Amino acid sequence: MNKIFATAASALVLTLAVSSVAEARDGFYVAVRGGYTDYNLNDEDDSVSRAARVDLSSTWNVSGALGYKYKYFRLEGEYIYRDGTDDHYESGLSKYDVSQESDSFMLNAYVDFMPNYWISPYVAGGIGITRMEIEHKNSESGYGYSWDEDNFTWMLGAGLSLRLNRCLNFDAGYRYMDMEEIDYGETTAHEWYGGLRYTF
Repeated sequence: MNKIFATAASALVLTLAVSSVAEARDGFYVAVRGGYTDYNLNDEDDSVSRAARVDLSSTWNVSGALGYKYKYFRLEGEYIYRDGTDDHYESGLSKYDVSQESDSFMLNAYVDFMPNYWISPYVAGGIGITRMEIEHKNSESGYGYSWDEDNFTWMLGAGLSLRLNRCLNFDAGYRYMDMEEIDYGETTAHEWYGGLRYTF
């Protein structure tokens, strides 16, 4: 039994060693990702977040990307869709509903530190545009206001890439996104994601 276990362990180590020196494929790739978005509406004077005491719930996100990989570097265009999120609060005798929706178009750059190994850390940065909408209305009358913005957005992130074969990787990471102001309130988000990337 010990010999069988030792043989299996040796085979696993050999497999990992071989995969760590095999060169990963360069070229165009597609990626699909999904994850979790935690919004943060930073309070500022006269902002909707301060007036409404908003604490928006977290939500899920999905994205698709087209990019190009060369050695240690990747460049991609990504579209991110986030499900709507809302909050409810009372002020005096009135009840209010607040909701937020957003999606982003990003140009991202990545540096893979060990692209030819079975696991590789990476860092990322990106710039783009986020379309945001916030609605604030009275729950009973339905009367309220809405704010729409197309804002410059930047992001910084990091993660790990697990190499499944020469062409296919599983990526998991975190990114901080700054979506600038809407109604004088700064909107940021913490996002965690995982997904598959296939290089042709």
